[in-house]
Amino acid sequence: MNTKYIFTAFASLALTACNLDYNPTTAVSDATLTPSDYENLLTGVYDGAQSIKLPINDIAADNLTSPGWWPDIDNNGQTASTSSDINSLWNSHYKYVQLANNLINLIDKQSAPSAQQIQIAAQAHVIRGWLYSHIAQHWGDAPLLLEVSDALAPRNPEAEIWKQVVADFEYGVEYAPEFSDRGYVSKVAAKALLARTLLTGAAEIQDAARAKQLAEEIISSNQFALADNFADIFHAKTSNEIILQWTNLNGDSGSDGWFMRSDIVNLYESENGAGSAGYGEQGRYENRVDKTAFGIFDDADKRKAATVRHLKLANGVETWDCVKFPSYNAADPTPVIRIAELYLISAEAQGYPAGIDRLNQLRQKRGLTPLVVGTDITADNFLEKIMHERRLEFFGEGLRWYDLRRWFHSGEAGKKAVLALRKYQPGEAAGSRPQASETMNIADDGHNLLWPVPQTAIDNDPNLLPQNPGY
Repeated sequence: MNTKYIFTAFASLALTACNLDYNPTTAVSDATLTPSDYENLLTGVYDGAQSIKLPINDIAADNLTSPGWWPDIDNNGQTASTSSDINSLWNSHYKYVQLANNLINLIDKQSAPSAQQIQIAAQAHVIRGWLYSHIAQHWGDAPLLLEVSDALAPRNPEAEIWKQVVADFEYGVEYAPEFSDRGYVSKVAAKALLARTLLTGAAEIQDAARAKQLAEEIISSNQFALADNFADIFHAKTSNEIILQWTNLNGDSGSDGWFMRSDIVNLYESENGAGSAGYGEQGRYENRVDKTAFGIFDDADKRKAATVRHLKLANGVETWDCVKFPSYNAADPTPVIRIAELYLISAEAQGYPAGIDRLNQLRQKRGLTPLVVGTDITADNFLEKIMHERRLEFFGEGLRWYDLRRWFHSGEAGKKAVLALRKYQPGEAAGSRPQASETMNIADDGHNLLWPVPQTAIDNDPNLLPQNPGY
């Protein structure tokens, strides 16, 4: 594929690093590749995955707001096909897909690939599947590129993309290395991502029974465990709760946490004493907590103090920030999938009432009382309780936007529940919906739960038409 057709800002496949931890080589010849070259190309694939800003999905949803940095994402009602935000995200996803394709294609050309090459290809498959899952979540129908070629690329049905995601994760389950480091793809990480996909992907690939089976296999293996201290998950780098993470090191810049945390921490502590600001160092405060979201946590919830914070100076200046990634200069890893999600995957896959046990096990670990069957939780509100727990657990980790999309399309009750969370609409009285987001805007028909294909991409390749509805 010629990059000028699918990318709108990249002239070629860049195999150079972006000042992150996984630093690929600048260029290699496929005729003279050595084992170390394959390893270096793989680090380029990891580098691309790590560059994806997962909190974008919380900004688009009702957890975070970013009016200065991501205005088109922040208020979906204003997002257009000419949005620079959408254009940038489209470009980056496909750029990194092609990094994975390049490596996979090189190994596929080998008549007898080595065991090392097969494991490298498996990791690239899993990362490609992870990238394509995000493409399907955001754009629905989209080009499905599995090779680097000069062909123009029409959009494939969303279901076909999800089928490829399943295939890539299945490849990882079979051929990826055994687990040894949370910062790298393993067989168990591929299995966990496969469980997520079989539960939440397009209807054509959903298999709740197998999703539950895979989740239970991972839980019962006791290889991973729910953390005693929720805060440790995000800055210990070795938390036994994390199955896969993108690992950040000191020296990186522009971390997700830095953009989320309050910019008055130092002033607050000068007024109130060292340590008075609690968990989370000084940040830039560009991606802020939606004030409504600040109130979703029960005071007994151990996750609250390690997730959100409210500070107010003597002069009245105040901030509502996310402190989940508390350290300065990107020292905190970014979770890709945690054992907690496997508890909720199993719960949702089992349904009501069988899934309540796994849901309550997670709640109790986080300091909350178990939900009582038939009173606190019923068949009618089971999915709502699951979605609420997912919001509390994965706040700021990039899962909320697609949860809202699949909840909206789960039935009339789901649609009503999601629309109740959007910002106030014209004619609505302030306070009439206390759960209303500050900025999240979802249309009555839900069309903007999918993003538009960038107009610049369409201009380069009319095969990308028709545009998503509503744009």
